[in-house]
Amino acid sequence: MSIDFSGATPLMKQYFSIKQEYPDGLLFFQVGDFYELFFDDAKQASVFLGIALTKRGQHNGEPIPLCGVPVHALDHYLTKLIRGGFRVILCDQLEEATPGKVVTRGVTKVLTPGTLTDSKLLQDKSASYLFSFFPQEDRWGLLFGEILTAQLFATVLPAQSEKVLESELMRFIPDEIILPQSSLGMRFATLFKKYGYPTSMSTGIEHTDISAWMSAQFASDKVAYIMQQKSLHAALHHFYAYLYKNQKEALDQFKQLHIYEPEDFLLLDAPTQRNLEIVKNNQDGSGKHTLFSVLDRATTPMGSRMIKKWLLRPLVKHSAIEQRLDAVGCLIKHMHITERIAQECTGLGDLERIVGRIALTRAHLHDYIAIRLALNIIPTIKQLLFSLSESVLLQQAARSITDFATLEQLLGAAFNDNVHHEWIIKEGFDQQLDTLRSLVMQVDEYIIALEKKEQERTGISSLKIRYNNVHGYYIEITKANLDAVPADYIRQQTLVGRERFMTQELQELQLRVIRARNEIAEVEKKVFERVKEEIVQYVGNLRKMTQILAHIDALIGFAKTAYDHAYVRPAIMSNRDIIIHEGRHPVVEQSMSNRFIPNNTLLTDTESVWIVTGPNMGGKSTYLRQVALITIMAHCGSFVPATSASIPLLDRVFTRIGSGDNLVDGKSTFLVEMEETASICTTATNRSLVILDEVGRGTSTFDGLALAQAVVEYIYNYVQARCLFATHYHELTLLQDTYPGIASYYAASKKTDDGIIFLYSIINGIADGSFGIEVAKLAQVPLPVIQRAQDILTTLTMIEQSKASAISKAVNQQPIDDGMEILKKENSILKEQLMHMHDALKKSKVVLSQLQAIEYDDLSPKKAFDLLWKLKEL
Repeated sequence: MSIDFSGATPLMKQYFSIKQEYPDGLLFFQVGDFYELFFDDAKQASVFLGIALTKRGQHNGEPIPLCGVPVHALDHYLTKLIRGGFRVILCDQLEEATPGKVVTRGVTKVLTPGTLTDSKLLQDKSASYLFSFFPQEDRWGLLFGEILTAQLFATVLPAQSEKVLESELMRFIPDEIILPQSSLGMRFATLFKKYGYPTSMSTGIEHTDISAWMSAQFASDKVAYIMQQKSLHAALHHFYAYLYKNQKEALDQFKQLHIYEPEDFLLLDAPTQRNLEIVKNNQDGSGKHTLFSVLDRATTPMGSRMIKKWLLRPLVKHSAIEQRLDAVGCLIKHMHITERIAQECTGLGDLERIVGRIALTRAHLHDYIAIRLALNIIPTIKQLLFSLSESVLLQQAARSITDFATLEQLLGAAFNDNVHHEWIIKEGFDQQLDTLRSLVMQVDEYIIALEKKEQERTGISSLKIRYNNVHGYYIEITKANLDAVPADYIRQQTLVGRERFMTQELQELQLRVIRARNEIAEVEKKVFERVKEEIVQYVGNLRKMTQILAHIDALIGFAKTAYDHAYVRPAIMSNRDIIIHEGRHPVVEQSMSNRFIPNNTLLTDTESVWIVTGPNMGGKSTYLRQVALITIMAHCGSFVPATSASIPLLDRVFTRIGSGDNLVDGKSTFLVEMEETASICTTATNRSLVILDEVGRGTSTFDGLALAQAVVEYIYNYVQARCLFATHYHELTLLQDTYPGIASYYAASKKTDDGIIFLYSIINGIADGSFGIEVAKLAQVPLPVIQRAQDILTTLTMIEQSKASAISKAVNQQPIDDGMEILKKENSILKEQLMHMHDALKKSKVVLSQLQAIEYDDLSPKKAFDLLWKLKEL
């Protein structure tokens, strides 16, 4: 970045020189009590923050745009900017202002969305990941890093795996994405911005070999793997380069590298995560009314974050799931002990992030005090865990917690927790510091004695010796007593009603005090640094402990939810049957004032595909979602809302529930629906659960019906996944006559004189109808519209009944492709009748010749009826 310095004031020259080093962020430039932004930075910030845009002087004949925020209100504005995806550079004054001299300034912090450490800027219940993505022509490298826990997760995808990439983004929800400054990088930057992720471009560090750093940080087998995977090596290189510039001290903290395959966790594609509202709802994007909000009964923020990680990355390893379930069951069985552990955990705070700040030397005094208080609690938690002997996981956790008695003693001895003293280091810890503080305290006593002495010498009883940060010590005398002021008093300042003076003795005393106080600050800083270095030696074991405690707190959250809402332990089976008795929707049941109606699910080899019909608002979508959520909860190691549940180990859960236009990409609702359906058909397996709701409703009736039936048949015949298929195409229920593993179920309702009553029970059979007009009545659609709709429905029903058997026979006898082609060609009910008569009467040569002579495209309703009468006579 080249900046024209000519003609600039000394202040602006200083600004330009610093801005030149950080061109890609908002530079907050401290000027006294304000942080000021200039030029384009000011324009962007003023619009985003809603603050006034003014100007300061000129540069090259043009006014300099300016906006500013008070230093004391910085956190408020930083939070908005960082969450808005901005990169912020803080440039602070490094010395006191001196007249006639430009204050020395320097960059003290670089804040980007993915590299934050300050608790005020982070969301308590969400992990903060920095994602480095490096796409190559054949392979894509993915690296997710969490700064404060120093954990890295890495995987490699084949190129053109956009759907899998989107799913991985939904798993980790990164706060910032690093991309290479290349044509491919720019293309993906556009894509990620559409998804709503802040992106930063990186050029890496030229001629820098990170092999030595990798070898020092990671196990040899991990290093060997990275070296073999060029795209992953490049992703790690850009991750290293980005942190080297913005958070260099974090690099040495990364010692855990988890190399994984997407299949190592239960695969939940992006539409499924959105449809099921696992951690974010579709109304306002918050965590309210989500599965996470139900299961998050953790006591600490780190426990809540662990629960969210588990929900986004459910397990597929049987033994790991069973260990979690054992632990949750044990905690429920001994709820009195569980409550005691939870109570103790309230004193831990966000220990995980506190340790992270200590490791990065970003911790404050209150962080160290919090660590000491937490360490005092740990032995009690450890003892309580040992008493829960039925759980292998809880016993392992208790044994893995290290003894921190030495560290606790150091923290207790070193850090001041007395709010009456503005000290960092406690009295009695360092002899030199104590001596200096004693001298200052003696000075205070001497000031009192000197004040009394001067009162007696001058005879002015109201004489006071005072102190402020600007003028230091001074003698203050009211104007009524100025005649009694001694000649050796030196006038310093005149105020309304009083004047200030200095004496030689007071000036010498002040110099001694200033020297002592400066020395105290310097010595205390050195002692603080020494103690911090001692504490850093414990960081590795502290990190392990916080991860254990986060796991324990998350398990307690699962246990408390299960205990309070009568959840049961799911049986994790090796077969493919999904059997749920009296299952309930975990989120909906908690938002209902009356009793939730439970339902059964028996997806087995006998009935592997259910066609679910019933009225709108009858509970079909809720039922479909609850089955998916129960299976996901089981894979997370959570108890489930049911009276009993047998859940197989699944590899994927797919849901296609509702849809909307993708206007940015120019995709209609139906195209989005078909893309999601195509993804399910091509990637689901016989160990998947597929939830489909209203496939085919985005196009014409026959097109949609044809596609819906073809999809059901494909899933049944080829994919062989367990499937719930909700539809208003009642024709699909006839598939149970052709395929023995397809069954029909419906959402029960009762029609009364006053309207329809929804029973919310899913029972075997076929719904009488969709009751759309009844639902319209409930929505208070105007009566004339209701009456006219009823008349039209009566007419259409009569026509429908006359052709229903012919359509079902033709469609069910045709192969998939032929049946779809027939349905796509026809555009009216009359034409459809004639086409099926063609098939039904093909033995009659006379009728066949008549039908073959028909020009269907020119066929009018009148001609059609005439032909029907003629054929009837024949």
